[in-house]
Amino acid sequence: MEPLIAPPEYEFYEGDEAEEMLEKALGRFFVLYALCRVEYEGRAKSELDWGLRILISKPDGTLLIHERDKHKPRNWQPPGCKLYLLRKGRWPVLMSVRRRPHEVIRVVLEKVLALLIINQVAREELALEKTEADLVSKVVREPSLIEEGLEVIDVEHPTPVGTIDLLARDGEGRLVVCEFKRSVAGLDAVSQLRRYVEQMAEAHGREKVRGILVAPAITSTAMRYLAKLGLEYKRLTF
Repeated sequence: MEPLIAPPEYEFYEGDEAEEMLEKALGRFFVLYALCRVEYEGRAKSELDWGLRILISKPDGTLLIHERDKHKPRNWQPPGCKLYLLRKGRWPVLMSVRRRPHEVIRVVLEKVLALLIINQVAREELALEKTEADLVSKVVREPSLIEEGLEVIDVEHPTPVGTIDLLARDGEGRLVVCEFKRSVAGLDAVSQLRRYVEQMAEAHGREKVRGILVAPAITSTAMRYLAKLGLEYKRLTF
């Protein structure tokens, strides 16, 4: 039995060899650098004249066609499309077909300059760390991190002016509106907290509602604004 050989992380081809290997690239992750013309037909019609462009094709059917400037592609197809290579005419044509709604992109390849086929690409889901929700969960598990005697009433509490991150009650029976920020809290955070406190005060009376801005840090201007409004700040880190 022959030993198993892991595929290389990538394969790189240039010139005529790159064009020949295009068939092998279909259905895989590849990057193509080529002189091409792009035709689109679907909800409308459009055409990009001859030019050097970068094409990125992914195994899920995604196709992106980039030019020199800007981060957005000039043309693209979403996941679920099918990519074909046609060699019947003067130049080879890459054709991406979307069935519903029906959309077609044809890339006429006058000159293929380089082809990079990538065999190993990360598929991990984006993992967000240190979010505001993490801080809220921390307080839900241990309300005393804000202050002793605090009782959590609700998380993501809806109001007509937005959603309160955490609504609680202190040891003296007053409602406590807590607005959380994952990094340095600024004036916008104070204004947001003020709106929530004012909304709750309309129903319960201002003397029965407190507001606390919870964040790892706060700007000096935001701290002064808090004090002016009679609101509070609690430093809480991850």
